[in-house]
This record gives sequence, structure tokens and C-alpha cells, in this order.
Amino acid sequence: MLKHNLKLFFRNSNRNKGTFCINVIGLSVGIASFLVLVIYVYNDLTYNHFNTNLSNIYRIQEVYEEGTSTATKGLLLPQMQQEIPEIVNGTRIFDWDGHRLSYGDNAFLENVFYVDKGFFSVFSFPFKEGGANGVLEEKYSAVISAPFASKYFGTTSALGKQLQVGFDDVFFTITGVVDIPGNSSVTFDIVTSYETGGTISPWIKDVHDWYNTFSETYVVLQDGVRPSQIGNKLDNIVKANFLPAGKNNTKIDLIPFSEYHAAKESNQTLIIILAIIAVGILSIALVNFINLTIVNALSRTREIGVKKVHGALKKHIVKQIMVESLATGFMALLLGLILFNAILLPTFNSLFGMELAFQSLNPYFLGALLLGLWIFTGLFSGIVPSVLWSRSKLIENLQGKITATNKSGFAKHSSVIVQFVIAIVLISGTITVRRQIDFMIGKNPKFDNENVIVAQTDFWKHKDSEVASRKLDVISKELLDSPFISSVNFTGSVPGDYDENYNTFYPIGESILPDIALRKSYVGKDYFKTLGIDLLSGHGFDKDPTSLKNTVVLNKTAMDQLGFSNAEGQILVEGRKGGTQYRVIGAIDDFSYQGVQRATEPLAHFFADMENLMDWDYLTIRSEKGATSQAIALLREKWNVLFPDAPLIYFFTDEKLNIYYEEYERVNTLITWFSLLAIMLSCMGLFALASNTMARRTKEIGIRKVNGATIAQILALLNKDFVKWIGLAFLIAIPISWFAMSQWLEGFAHKTTLSWWVFALAGAAALLIALATVSWQSFKAAIVNPVEVLRDE
Repeated sequence: MLKHNLKLFFRNSNRNKGTFCINVIGLSVGIASFLVLVIYVYNDLTYNHFNTNLSNIYRIQEVYEEGTSTATKGLLLPQMQQEIPEIVNGTRIFDWDGHRLSYGDNAFLENVFYVDKGFFSVFSFPFKEGGANGVLEEKYSAVISAPFASKYFGTTSALGKQLQVGFDDVFFTITGVVDIPGNSSVTFDIVTSYETGGTISPWIKDVHDWYNTFSETYVVLQDGVRPSQIGNKLDNIVKANFLPAGKNNTKIDLIPFSEYHAAKESNQTLIIILAIIAVGILSIALVNFINLTIVNALSRTREIGVKKVHGALKKHIVKQIMVESLATGFMALLLGLILFNAILLPTFNSLFGMELAFQSLNPYFLGALLLGLWIFTGLFSGIVPSVLWSRSKLIENLQGKITATNKSGFAKHSSVIVQFVIAIVLISGTITVRRQIDFMIGKNPKFDNENVIVAQTDFWKHKDSEVASRKLDVISKELLDSPFISSVNFTGSVPGDYDENYNTFYPIGESILPDIALRKSYVGKDYFKTLGIDLLSGHGFDKDPTSLKNTVVLNKTAMDQLGFSNAEGQILVEGRKGGTQYRVIGAIDDFSYQGVQRATEPLAHFFADMENLMDWDYLTIRSEKGATSQAIALLREKWNVLFPDAPLIYFFTDEKLNIYYEEYERVNTLITWFSLLAIMLSCMGLFALASNTMARRTKEIGIRKVNGATIAQILALLNKDFVKWIGLAFLIAIPISWFAMSQWLEGFAHKTTLSWWVFALAGAAALLIALATVSWQSFKAAIVNPVEVLRDE
């Protein structure tokens, strides 16, 4: 019987190729899209789960009156391990040091991480080469990531190989290669021990004290110990050691590492939105598949009548339709898996720069998911026609009549309403995300983003930095002599690349605040002039450098928070009362030094006069208006003469800033894809429903035409109900879309507004697409000769 039913399935599929292909392709695309989003959401929800002792790992957070910071004091961990026996392991991570590393002809500037020797017993990174035991015991030993190993050593083993540090006779010996999971909060290219870091860069020892916060700190607690149980011991450490001793009100908070990603790194609003989209897309695809299967099955009533005449029983009919439905569902599932692996997942990984794989899903979860999809779609799409067929009267079957149902209009069209609610929400979401991105990119940055060129000094490429410095000085002076260039400057920061370096400052004199946390940046002479940043009061660093020692320029936010109406004459003391004093000589407007999705912070620019120009990261050049191309050509000419072995790398001032918005561009692309997919699937469902409706009303249409109804009147009659249900979908979608987009926009310090026309445009687009889909079916029904449909009567 199964073999016979499968033969019938292939015969009917071949006879109705169009409907069969639409049905299978629609569901397969829905399944493939659903699986992509499921893997992305699953990957986010299982961050750091590869760590075997995840439930006992905590990241330390310092809590202040003005906020929190996961950067901690350098001496905190050793003191905690000494005084708190409930801490069985721990490690710090220091990632503020960069070095030129080379192997043969391969040389790159790398960010070297320094960690405690318990690092690989706290985190369970899988080793590709070597092992975790004692891997950092030896001085100058280092562990690298798999991509890092490929970059330097290709396909050969990295174990035992040595990387030269700078141009000195210092080498890292590779003792391990790890394959870092893509959903790990802790990532690195190369790690070595604190002992090694203190030898290579002695300044690291100086910043590991009870004041500076440069380290990430992780601890492992004993089984069954909760953070609340060691709270008093943590408070005692703060009182005894944090400066000023006995007066510091900092609290130490332990964040469960299992929750860290969701709390600090993940965009939970986006995850929820994508999860809803995944369920919505799959729901649309499933409803369409079920509707198309039912419509196709009900069109075969004469076949069922003939079978009944020849003795077919109810169970035979039910088995036939169930086999056909399950077979169609299986083919759709199989095609969906092919689309997922071959097209959608690689495209998604390329778009988001990820390495998601099918294997990342739990095999039991994946098996249950795929089996559930197949069984649900197959059974549900087969139940309705099988019940109708088995209950229908033989005479009706032989006449090709479809048994009437008592379903209300709303029940019949509920699937269309749900589908278009999802489609309208996605369309309005796409428009809103695009508007927010355009708002961020188009917001006035309040610096010159058209005429300023930024060249990287790339200090690490030069063995003799003093010689390179003199050459760089020659280039800057020759550029300044050009009529195409109005100003040059050396700086450690440019918009989009400001270090997150903070300190507390105490104002001397009248101020609203007793102290303020300022984000620090060090720049050279003429920085504000070169970047075109407006001064609100005082002056910038444009005077004789000898008069600029210990001077600072504040942004408007810092001035407002301190209550300074004028910059000149104000004094700030760094770190603690009695610390270094800085004269405030100017105030600048709040320009975009970081992505505008983040709130503008109190920002301080400190003047620095570097003897060695290679200690600066950037050379900035401001051309005369309209002379940018000539300035670039001149810069390239001078650079190639003096630095023939170090290619010039330059960019415009807003390029690094725009990197902040790349994630949102990817999100917009993703939502646009799924909006189009939702519309396509919704139209397929509408097409199926329209086909079924027209088939049921052919005689009614014939009678109306006989009684003088025009084609236009019939079109209006047939489309009226569909317009009504799309309108209802629009009314349901508006509050959902408005709420979702409002919540998403709450994450931006500077945001666009939610305009009524966004929702109106989404509704109009959905209505037009729906009418285009339905009108074709309506037109075909309206032009049929009434004689053809009424002659049997």
C-alpha cells in the first residue's frame, strides 16, 4: 500500500508541477531561513557554554556612585586569592600592550594579552596543538589562536616555533594553539604570562596598583559558594586597599560568567526581534504549505469519488493523503537543508563576519526540531483534506463538488491576517532601521569630514624610530609649506579611535560637582584647528608648545557637568587631591568622537609634545577646500621617497567613525531580506486562498454576469474581502511595530523619530502587493464565459 501511495504521489506531483514546486520551494525557503535565525539565536544564548566550570566562573565588576566598570585594579585578584579561601582559581587579562611580532618575512603589529598562569584552567579552550597543563609556566612561552597560527606559520605545526618581539633579541616560544569558539566572550590572538609582560614592558608593573583599572579579572568559586557569602570579605579588601584607604565607597560585584554575555555584550532586543522573525517566517511558510496542500487535495474530489466507487475505504483515503502530505513535507525539508547549507548560512556568515555551522547546534535539539517540523507539516496539511474526503458524499465527489464548511470568514482568512501582520511589521522595521542608520551617518559630526586626511605613522615598521621620526618631521614641514594644505598635526586619537582611558579629576574653585570622571585623550599642537573642531571659549593647542605644558581642553558636556561657564582660569587635579594640576585653556563643541548611538561623555584633550614623532599614532593633514586630491598626491609622493619600505596607509576622518554603524547596516540588510521573504511567502498564501475562493465562487460569478454585472464590478466584489482582511492586519500591526521599534530605538542616545508615514507606507506597500496578487486570480475568474460554468445546472 505504501508503495502504491508513493506512486500516486509522484504521479500527482508530475501532473501539477506548478503547484507542487511552489509548495515545496515556499516551505523549503521558510525552513532554511528559520534554521539560519535559530542557529544565530542559539549561538547567542549558549555563549561561553564550552567552559566546563562555567557555573562557578565570575567576572569582577567595580561599582561606583557614578556607574560600573569591568576594568579592575591590578592588585585586586592576588589580594582576593590571599584573603578569600572560597576562591579556588582566578586570572587577570591585560590587553593594553602592542608589539611588532615577526617570523621570517611575516611581520605584523599584534595586541599581546598578558594573563595569570591559571588562565587555561579557568577557561576550557580546546587545544589544537599542545595542552593546557603548564602551558605558560616557562617565561616567554605563548599560546596563540588557530587563525593567528595560520597567519604566521601556514599549515605547518606552530609548536616550538619562535616569534621575534620588535627588533630586539627577544622571542616568544609557541607552546600551544587553541581553537577559540565563536561564541566566547574571551578572545585573543596571543597570550603570555604576566611575568613575561613585566619584562618586555616594565611600565605594566607601574599601572598594576590600587588606583589604576586596566585589568579584566575572573575568579572561580568553590562549588556551592555564592557571591553573597563572600561580600563582607570583598568590602574589607576595598576598605583596606582602595585609595583613598578607608574612604573609598567602591563595591565589588561578581557577575556570573554564564550571564555576562547577555548582560554586557549581547543586543537582547535584537535577539528577541530575530527570534520572533524566525517564528514568524516559519509560521507563514507552514500556513502556506498547509493551505496549498489542502487546495490541491480538494481539487481532486472526482478522483476520490472514483476510488470510492471501486471500493476504497475511509482508511485507504486517509492513508493516501497522509503519505502524500508527509512525502511533500519531507522533500521541502530536504530542499530547505540544502538551501540552508549551500546558500543562506554562508551568505549570513559573510554578512556578519561569523563562522556559524550546522554542527554548532545540539544534535538532539536539531534532530527533534527537524523531525517536529516534518511531522507537524505533514500531518496537519493532510488531516483537513483527508477528513473532508472521507466524510464527503459519493455523488458530490463524482460531480467534482467541494464539501462546504461552516468556517466563518475570519477563520478562513486568519492565516492571511497573521501573515500580513508579520509582513507589515517587518516592512516598517526595515524602514525604521534604515532611517536610524541614515540619521547616525548624516548627523553633523562637528568636525571637518571632507578635507582632513589621516595617515598612520605605523611606528612598529621601523627599526630605528629616531631616524623615522626625523623623516616624519620632514614630511610634515614640507606638507605645511604646500599651498594645498592649511594645517598638520600629530595625534594619538582621531574620531572613531579614542581610547577608553578614564580618570577622576577634582576641580579647584567653584564647581557643581566635587569630582568628575573624564575620558582622556592626548593630542599634539593644532589638533582642533586641523580637524576643524569649533572652540566655544578660550583657545586650542595652537600656541608655543612651551606654554602648553599641563593644559587641557574640555568638551561642552564636561563644561556643563562641572558648571563652568568659561574655560579660562579653571584648574583640574588628576587622580586625587594633591595630584597633578592641569589648566583648562579652552572648551570645544561636542563633536562625534564615537558612534552617535552612545551618549557623549565628558571628554578631556591633554596637550602632549612628543620628542619622537613615532610615538604618535597618526599624522593628520587638512587640505584647503577642494584641494584634497592634490594633498593626497603630495603626501603619497613625500612618503614614498622617505619611507619606500613602509606603504602609506591613510583614510578620511569619518571612516573609522562609520565602522560604529556597520553592525546596524548588517541588521538592516538582514531585516530587509526577511521582509522580502515574508512578503513573498504571504503572497503565495494569498494566491492559494484566492485560487480556492475563486474556485468556490465560479457559479456565483457566472450568475452575476448573466444578470449584467461588469468585469469591474466583479473585480471589486472579489477583492473587497481581501482588502478588508489586509486592513485588519494593518490595524493589528501598527501597535506591535510601534512598540518593537520604540524599544529598539531606546538603545540609542541620538535617534530618529517614529513618523506616522513609516507605518502608512508599510501598510500601503502590503496592500498594493496583496491586490496585485489577488487581482490576477479575480480577473481570470471574472472573464470566464458564464455558459461554461452554468451549463451543468
